[in-house]
Amino acid sequence: MSLKRILFFTILLTGTFGYSQNFNVEEVAKSKLVNVTGGASANAVMYSGNAARDPFTYFLNGNININIANLYNLPFSFSYTSQKFGYNKPVLMNRLSIHPSYKWITAHIGDVSMNFSPYTLSGHQFTGFGIDLTPQGKFKVSAMYGRLVRSSEYDIINTELVPTYKRYGYGFKTQYQLEKVNLGLTFFKAKDQMSSLSIPIPFELGVTPQENAAISFETSFKLFQKLQVVTEFANSSITEDSRVTSSTKARSVSSLFLNSNTTTTSYNAFKGQLVYPAGKGTLGLGYECIDPNYRTFGGYYFNNDLENITVNASQTLYKDKLSLNLNLGLQKDNLDKQKQSQMKRLVSAITADYRANDKLNLNFNYSNFQSYTNSRNQFDYINQTSEYQYLDTLNFRQVNQNAAITINYLLKNDKKVKQAINANFSLQDAVNQQEGKTIAGGATTFYNSGLSYILGFPERSLNLTASLNSTVGKMDTGKNLIIGPTIGATKLFFERKVNTSFSTSYNTSYNNGDKQNDVFNVRLNGTYIYMEKHNFGLNAITLFSNSKTTKNNDITATFSYSYSFDKIKLRVIKKEDKLENRDNLTHDNVLKINFKNVTLDGTKSEIIKQLEELQLQLNPVPTAETTNLDHLLTVARMTLDDAEFKEKVLDYLDQYTFDKETISKYNSLLSDVCKKLHQEMIRKDESIERSYKDAIGKVNNHKMHGVNSSEVTDKISYNTYLKLVERSNKNQQQLVNHRWMLREFSNLAKIPATQLLANETIAGFSKQEVDTIFDMIANKKPDIEIIEGLEEKIIPFYHQLAVKKAVNDEIELKY
Repeated sequence: MSLKRILFFTILLTGTFGYSQNFNVEEVAKSKLVNVTGGASANAVMYSGNAARDPFTYFLNGNININIANLYNLPFSFSYTSQKFGYNKPVLMNRLSIHPSYKWITAHIGDVSMNFSPYTLSGHQFTGFGIDLTPQGKFKVSAMYGRLVRSSEYDIINTELVPTYKRYGYGFKTQYQLEKVNLGLTFFKAKDQMSSLSIPIPFELGVTPQENAAISFETSFKLFQKLQVVTEFANSSITEDSRVTSSTKARSVSSLFLNSNTTTTSYNAFKGQLVYPAGKGTLGLGYECIDPNYRTFGGYYFNNDLENITVNASQTLYKDKLSLNLNLGLQKDNLDKQKQSQMKRLVSAITADYRANDKLNLNFNYSNFQSYTNSRNQFDYINQTSEYQYLDTLNFRQVNQNAAITINYLLKNDKKVKQAINANFSLQDAVNQQEGKTIAGGATTFYNSGLSYILGFPERSLNLTASLNSTVGKMDTGKNLIIGPTIGATKLFFERKVNTSFSTSYNTSYNNGDKQNDVFNVRLNGTYIYMEKHNFGLNAITLFSNSKTTKNNDITATFSYSYSFDKIKLRVIKKEDKLENRDNLTHDNVLKINFKNVTLDGTKSEIIKQLEELQLQLNPVPTAETTNLDHLLTVARMTLDDAEFKEKVLDYLDQYTFDKETISKYNSLLSDVCKKLHQEMIRKDESIERSYKDAIGKVNNHKMHGVNSSEVTDKISYNTYLKLVERSNKNQQQLVNHRWMLREFSNLAKIPATQLLANETIAGFSKQEVDTIFDMIANKKPDIEIIEGLEEKIIPFYHQLAVKKAVNDEIELKY
């Protein structure tokens, strides 16, 4: 069976399955027929302690993915624990989604979604056809047509099911780049088909055939050669009931494209941004205003009834030694004054980073979050005698302030010894006020400080750390103090294949000067990588805690093993492959070939070997690209004539250089994503820990805390307590997963882009996503779009790993 027939048969089969697949028409015929990837892992956990958990549990997991001609994936997986067995296999569905592309043309066929604008078509799935045309030049077009909603008849028996009319929609987005101005126009229209339902719908359900049209105008240009201006204005009109016959005049731009009647309403949205480069930084101003009830039929959710004003500035001073960043934002709702309360939020933040020299670095940041809520009782409107009466029935104010300073000093840094000192101090202050007075329990202040010393021996792959941390909390109930030291060591053995670490810490806590408890723990970790496919791990944690009433001694040990196999490649046999032995017929003339920064010299056999070594340096590279290089190499290998051989080698080097440049850009963008996510996770760390502390505090302070379930008499209060426990467990797991991901991205942020894929985890991620990202780079997608695509994939990838690997991690309270 020919390759084309196989591909046609594969696509035909997918009408029975549900899948979404991107593929380049030019590369399909070059793809290998079948690629198989997968792996397996096993974990055994042993526990001894006072907690209500099994003394021994184990987990087995495996997955395998079969890729057919780089068109369709068949994923299989299984899991087995000490409690149950589970597996997943490809699910048969009636869904089809393919995205073929050819050069600058990309089509979207089947059950797909597209994004034109956040105010028009914004991610709503449709069944139909879409296209993106992005030729090199000034003009770009996107368009779509399809069914947005299926029809659903009214069911007299199942009255809870809401009937729906069949809804079709179409739209387009155009962008045109003039010499100094970029213009964009987006149009979207959707309409319910009245004839799609035959059973009458009860009036009280409020289901009517509707119609919507939305239009958006975008501009971006520069003023005074420096000031960047970006604006977007959108208008959406909705006819709530198309059956109404009384017509009205169009009241807005979008309503011109509707059959307007007395049920037609119109809404506006505006967003503008100014960016001005000043010195070695920028000044920015943003404004967004969205009418109450703004929506279109092209999205599932739209922000509305809000006004945002943002100001930001950044500057680098003193020969790039000092970096300053300032952000200010103000948001409010109730724009039409129809709500009984109005919320206002004010956020301000400033960050300063000062690098005095190669040894001393200081960082300072401060943020202030304030929210105001003005509410009125409904009877105030009824009973007031003048418009100035009861202006402030309820005035609630919340203020959160955060400040932190970090000092890093490098004592010594050479090939043999590295020494550094780190000191940090932070302040978190929260106040809740009503009618200008602090409410009971509404004021809390936490002071956190830490001092650490790091000693490293690079030649021995050995690092030692010692630190002292303290937390002081001030609340209405009194003062709390937690203080204690931590020491640790990491060591690599056997050519860095074995990674070991050890740490121990002790902390004691006081409440109003009275000692509460002591906690002592010891951690041991070890991992071993064998032949780049086998990964063995051992983790042990011992925890001793002692309070006035209880003593605990917990020991947890986890042994893990994982195995991943490379792709099993079943290639389509070509005539060229059968003639590979003709390489023995080549002449022994010494040749020299130069192409850009690559120089090859030697006999044909020696040059072929040099090309093979060059190809091994490409990582990551999609399967289609590898196949293409293999083909070009085979063609060169079979060529006998010297001049023709040089031409074939140049063809190979041309493709190789393109792939190498693409890989370089991919690595650079991936590095930017890792650094960006690292900073975002640092900013979120405090709020996630605070949520956990608040949740566990509510559990500990509840009157049912510590009460045996058999002794409970107040069932309502006990159920409330159980919900608080469940919530605290979720917050705990969220913090544990977040901290694990924070450590991973902290390590990735320090690795140069060229060495990023030496990290096993990020290399595994790249194997999964490199095909999609390469297509985006090849199609010259904007960097911001590629970065967003990487973020959408890498966050759930690492979160899944955190769920598996951070199960037994302990929580360190930093703030």
